Amino acid sequence: MGSKRAEASNISTPWTVSVTPFENISDGTRIRINLRTDNAHPISSAKAQVCRSGVNYGTSTSFVPNEDFRIGGANCPSIPISTSGDLAAQASNTYTNAVRPEGDTFTIAAGVGTVTWNDTNGAAQSLTCDAQNPCDLVIQVRGIGSDNVLRWIPFTQTLTYRIDDPIAGCGGPAAGLVSSASSERNTRLWVDLTLAQCKSPGAQAGALSSASFAGEGSALEMYSRGDVDFVYSSVVYDSAPGLGRGDSSDPLTPRGSALVPVALNATVLAVGNGYQGANGDKVPYSDVKMTLDEVAALLSGGPGQIDSYIPAIYARNPQLQGTGMFSTSSSIQLGAVPDKESTTWYSTGILDALRPNLWKVPDTGTFGPDAGRDRSALTSFALADPSFQGVINLFTGTSVLDKTIKTLSNGDFGGVWAVTDLATARSLGMTVVQIQNASGAFVEPTQASMLSAVSSMTTATDGRLVPNYSAAAVQNVEPYPLTFVEYAVAPLKPLVDDKCIPRATSQQLLKNWLTYVTHTGQQELPDGMEAITPAMVQTAEAQIALVGTVENSCVPDGSATSSGGEFGTVLPPSALTSRFGSSVARVAPAGSTVAVDAQLASVQAEMPEFVRRSVGTNVLALIGLAAVLGLLTVSAMATSGRLSLSRFGRGGRRS
Repeated sequence: MGSKRAEASNISTPWTVSVTPFENISDGTRIRINLRTDNAHPISSAKAQVCRSGVNYGTSTSFVPNEDFRIGGANCPSIPISTSGDLAAQASNTYTNAVRPEGDTFTIAAGVGTVTWNDTNGAAQSLTCDAQNPCDLVIQVRGIGSDNVLRWIPFTQTLTYRIDDPIAGCGGPAAGLVSSASSERNTRLWVDLTLAQCKSPGAQAGALSSASFAGEGSALEMYSRGDVDFVYSSVVYDSAPGLGRGDSSDPLTPRGSALVPVALNATVLAVGNGYQGANGDKVPYSDVKMTLDEVAALLSGGPGQIDSYIPAIYARNPQLQGTGMFSTSSSIQLGAVPDKESTTWYSTGILDALRPNLWKVPDTGTFGPDAGRDRSALTSFALADPSFQGVINLFTGTSVLDKTIKTLSNGDFGGVWAVTDLATARSLGMTVVQIQNASGAFVEPTQASMLSAVSSMTTATDGRLVPNYSAAAVQNVEPYPLTFVEYAVAPLKPLVDDKCIPRATSQQLLKNWLTYVTHTGQQELPDGMEAITPAMVQTAEAQIALVGTVENSCVPDGSATSSGGEFGTVLPPSALTSRFGSSVARVAPAGSTVAVDAQLASVQAEMPEFVRRSVGTNVLALIGLAAVLGLLTVSAMATSGRLSLSRFGRGGRRS
């Protein structure tokens, strides 16, 4: 996604109007509009709105733009296209700023969806902006043109939109669709690669895999139960973080699995929002650096406990000094997801390993009986002991963080900080903080620094590559110490249905998917993920060859336990995508594995099995049945386009 000069509809001008980005727009994407002119042709004002494409918008010498640009007219809606989009935007200080070398920049958030309204003549109008329906960003600029006449001149830039539902984008689910579960951080990985794979030469008809974004810990538990065919994880079944093993009341047995490396990612501390630029508009932060001591103080005690570090932080980061470290208007100052995640494990692990004397609860009365206690490496900020209450703002879903940042006004400055992963930070437009590594160098995750880190990783007993927090530079390239490997975790035993009948088509699709992801699909990785190394490709090939090769000691339905992991998919998860800016819903009762089916009929057919696996008592059976009925409603909404994202987990939490 780059910058392009928008074209004037009817007349040439001495001005330039640049739009960034204008391709692959997601719901809520903030588009930057830059205006530049010279002193002989000043611009007095500019307005922008997403309107109907294919219209030859006219000029105007009046105080207002041409009628065809009117808000609520025949072409431009009277309400935003989505709750994450702006209705319109207007530049400020254009007369002064547009003549500067950097020009004048203002932004508008683009919505995705369909909006209806009655125009000024009372006629019903409708506008759809999505992957199948491009729309025009119309920018009306009022200024002195080459003919020395003051007028409004429209510029149009066609916007194209991302496909956020790859099942629909592939024409529906493939026969034998395989199901997966994952952390939300892998949403774009699944969307991009699913769309690319189904359109590749010789591919099957339809989307090969579905996905449920239940959080990494919940995803591994779904996999342990046999409720999904495979799962994505970085820590997998490592006994130290302990994911996928259930708890004392519901212990789960890890499935024998092949571990297939699919991409490089990284845990990051990222900062969103921004500072006031020279033209008065908000500019994202850049070149932010923090020492490990400062990161330890921030994550252990929160924004209110780092006063002693602020002078050094500001001296190193003058942009932060100009705005203050944190946005005073944001509901999230320092945030993280509550789920059990590799990113939490690695961000706390490096501090526990390299800064143990600082990785403690601040010894102040604010923290009561926890004051002064040691912290440790952990997988969930929500479940930690000692607690992170009052330290970290927990948000249930990336869309919450995204919307929090985007709803801050253009004049609202200061940082919104989060512990997340590189791919998510890039998708949200957040600035990744350069942190110190073991040698003291400030490093950000780049292809070079991540590959440098990989070369120093250690090998776990299960064969996984594990971050080495004390890694040294390789050929003078400093490693980014929080680089990690994303793995596809697939069963060694063949996929079978609940009657122990082999699912031969699904087995082949699983192999096809793993082969595609580790070879051709490496060219389709989302921004923030890097390709695996040639040595890791060889490892992937060897691991893929093991999938489905171990004899399956399957017990037919009626005799099996829920924790043995012998079954294939009980309820194939739907093609649900993470469209940032959309609501996140969790609708599952505790202990159940819920995902909207790719087709409503399949959900209905699997209802008895779903209830059997979800509950253990008559009371819970009623709850499970209610959940299924609710699921049918959600599925119908998903297939009708009324639901853009569902994110499921255990415990029935709804955000």
